[in-house]
Amino acid sequence: MRRTNVRRMLATGVVAAATGASLLAAPAWADDTAPARTPDPVGVAPAMTQGLDESAREGTPAEAARAHIKAHEDTYKVPVSDLKTVRTTRDGEQSSVRFQQKHDGVPVFGAEYAVQTRAADGGQQVTSATGTLYTDLTVSTTPKVSEAAAKRRMFTLDRGLSGVRGARTEAHGLSVLPDARGGRLAWHFTVTGGKANGTPVRQEVYVDARVGGIALSYNNIDAADASPAQGTGVRVDGTEAKLDVDKEADGSYTLVDSTRAMYPRTGGQIRTYDANRKEYTAVAGGPVTDDIRLGASASDRFDGANTSSGAVDAHLNAAKVYEYYKDRIGRDGVDGKGGTIYSVVNVAANGKDYANAFWDGSKMVYGHMDGVPLSVGLDVVGHEMTHGVTEHSAGLVYLNQSGALNEAISDYFGNAMETADKGIAMSDPTSGLIGEYLCNGTKPLEECALRDLNDGRDAQKDYQPITLDIDNGGVHYNSTIVGGALWDMRKNLDSELADQIVYRSAQNYLTPLSGFTDMRNAVTLAAKSLHVSKADLAVIAKAFDDHGIETGWEKKGGTHDGTTIGADILPAYEVYSGVDEQAAQINGDVYAISHGDAIAWDRGGAAFGITVGRFGKKPKHELAQKDAYLLDPSLDDDRIVFTRITADGIGVYRAGAKGQGAVKKLVDRPDADETEPVTDHGALAYISTTADGEQDVMLRKANGTTVNVTPEAGTKAAHLTMKHGRIAWAGGDGTYVYVHDIAKGTTQSKRITGFLFDYVSDIQLTSDRVFWRETGGFLIPSSKFVSAPLGDLSAAATLRHPTSTYLAQFSVNDRYFAYSTYDLWGALGSWSGPGKVKVARTADVLAGLDDFTRVSCSSGAQLAPSLGDGRRVAWLDTTAAATDVVTRETFAGTCE
Repeated sequence: MRRTNVRRMLATGVVAAATGASLLAAPAWADDTAPARTPDPVGVAPAMTQGLDESAREGTPAEAARAHIKAHEDTYKVPVSDLKTVRTTRDGEQSSVRFQQKHDGVPVFGAEYAVQTRAADGGQQVTSATGTLYTDLTVSTTPKVSEAAAKRRMFTLDRGLSGVRGARTEAHGLSVLPDARGGRLAWHFTVTGGKANGTPVRQEVYVDARVGGIALSYNNIDAADASPAQGTGVRVDGTEAKLDVDKEADGSYTLVDSTRAMYPRTGGQIRTYDANRKEYTAVAGGPVTDDIRLGASASDRFDGANTSSGAVDAHLNAAKVYEYYKDRIGRDGVDGKGGTIYSVVNVAANGKDYANAFWDGSKMVYGHMDGVPLSVGLDVVGHEMTHGVTEHSAGLVYLNQSGALNEAISDYFGNAMETADKGIAMSDPTSGLIGEYLCNGTKPLEECALRDLNDGRDAQKDYQPITLDIDNGGVHYNSTIVGGALWDMRKNLDSELADQIVYRSAQNYLTPLSGFTDMRNAVTLAAKSLHVSKADLAVIAKAFDDHGIETGWEKKGGTHDGTTIGADILPAYEVYSGVDEQAAQINGDVYAISHGDAIAWDRGGAAFGITVGRFGKKPKHELAQKDAYLLDPSLDDDRIVFTRITADGIGVYRAGAKGQGAVKKLVDRPDADETEPVTDHGALAYISTTADGEQDVMLRKANGTTVNVTPEAGTKAAHLTMKHGRIAWAGGDGTYVYVHDIAKGTTQSKRITGFLFDYVSDIQLTSDRVFWRETGGFLIPSSKFVSAPLGDLSAAATLRHPTSTYLAQFSVNDRYFAYSTYDLWGALGSWSGPGKVKVARTADVLAGLDDFTRVSCSSGAQLAPSLGDGRRVAWLDTTAAATDVVTRETFAGTCE
């Protein structure tokens, strides 16, 4: 699917990934003297307008904005009664009024519009409007699935949620997810906690309120009574600094700063807490709990534990960020209202250093990286606090392009603050480095840095439409493209003016679903509102041009060398963790693609459907049903089986081998949910989940009899596969591999020998062996492939090759072994670049030979390989800002 922003997915019924190139045209541009508007794609209001009003309107900015929308309903196509005023921000004679769209009183996901006005002739003249509104919403707001049932379903369907440590669930009620059939009603939940590998979780989950399937799911962590006194703080680097603190009644001192301009007006303070190695999962999300203490000292000197914990640096840097926003931007704190700023330092994970820092929606949280507190970096503290500012202004959704904008704005301001604080010239090559001081002098700055705004990346050459399961669709990896444009602008403009422009862009013009082109337009509009010169506008235009951000950039550049069998798709596994992680299921010359996209939707089907076709032949067959999600297909010579999700239940259904014929029920019990079906030579295996959480492996033999392969109590099964008369799955806590011989009725098991955080993440069978992937690592992910003969799991051995920092999906048959890889490390989200699919003979892999060649010479990322017969292979190809399913009859070999 195209990843320009979230809007296209919503406008086409795909509510789990992002795009804007298909149904959403890029904004048009014109001089202020002439009316201008974007082309009007189906179901979406103009993304940007200018010059529609020639005269001023009476009343407040909000009243003028409402009158403007009402007067131009032919343009916006949304009645003003559907728009709730969220807030009005004022800057001199200019104002920005932000509206939230509602449908029958239910908020519409990401649908905000910002209307900009200026005082004129005793009233307000509307100068422009930007944002996203949906014009054809007709969905009923009466749910078929209760909120309680939706909550249960989301944990059944998304196995990743069941693995969240310290999970807490907050319900937000109903939302409308826009799509091409008038919208999709969904229950919205937030699940907070942490993964076993140290990744913080703030998962936003939307469960279809009429079907009961997960429509959208993403991690929203943006991976911070006494009297004032002054103390001395010792930083981690050994230097000392004056510290604004509070002196308590007992004579002790705490890291509470009540000296800032917000305190007399709102009581707002800067408060810094020491978690004293408390688990980050218990800290993330919500207010600071009573068991987490303020940083404190018996005297006015803060050293020792206050230094090593990072509390001193966090307290000092939070004050610097506050003053930067107050003095240079005119913003009073993270929320813009003078609210208290909270930082929690010294969190841990399983008693070890937690190498991460994040904004959790209410505070900054910091751990240690190689013993150094992440709060030592002013750019890191500024980055995390700016996530809070963005959440309270543009509200950019933390996915794909809008998420990359979120990261870019945080990188920009974090670096702007640090260069100003340290006196670093913008022309200095190190000015764009992010996190370069986290090594505390043990490494050169360039080696320590996490990212570089001076990396010169170009949207048309370097943008990667990464799948949602990797870095939320590349929010960090792609951020330096637009961040670099903003940084180049700052190099060539007055730095204070540049900061004002970027801030005003987020505050007044960007809305939750804005993409890269919207950022260019927002920056230009903000600059014009500040009355910059033509020369300055030329500098801005050049900065974005130099980074390839122009109208239609998503369709420029990139090639692949295969045949596309599924264009612009959303792989179902991006939303439903636990379903098969392959681009397609292949049986002979037939393939099945599980997806959420416009293919099935535009023909009246469901948001999640299955495309079935034959290589080299047309037409394709679309399996899709109204008010149902169909996903996770499996093929044999006689049929295709799949999971069907409706409001009434979750079961296993079938159609003909090529997708033809009626959809028929195989098993759909009212007292259980049946998922992960696999079929082979007429036999069916699936996982049955009951209300008590039991997850049994069920086998329905070709003769129609059904047996429970796992009759023991407490079974937890996942990653089910079946081939060559055997069933394999991961069980227990994910650290066991099971293989069941159907003919003999016997089961073998083996516990993996990995580290504390390792688990089995995929299993596949050949005629004589079982292969599995073990994934683990704390914060820095790692993977390995393991194989064992079917007759003796105790003889399992790690494959010598392939090796990589992170091995992703794989596919194996008797002749070939194919795998994809990417390099994602750390919750701060560094990704080394597009992964490629490589392949070798299975026998050579087992022999330990590193004899892999390329499956494709595509310029983009390649993921989720699927092997068919012979050298037939299919994979996900993210070339030219789209995610396609691509196939070749043979491997490319060398790409030199």
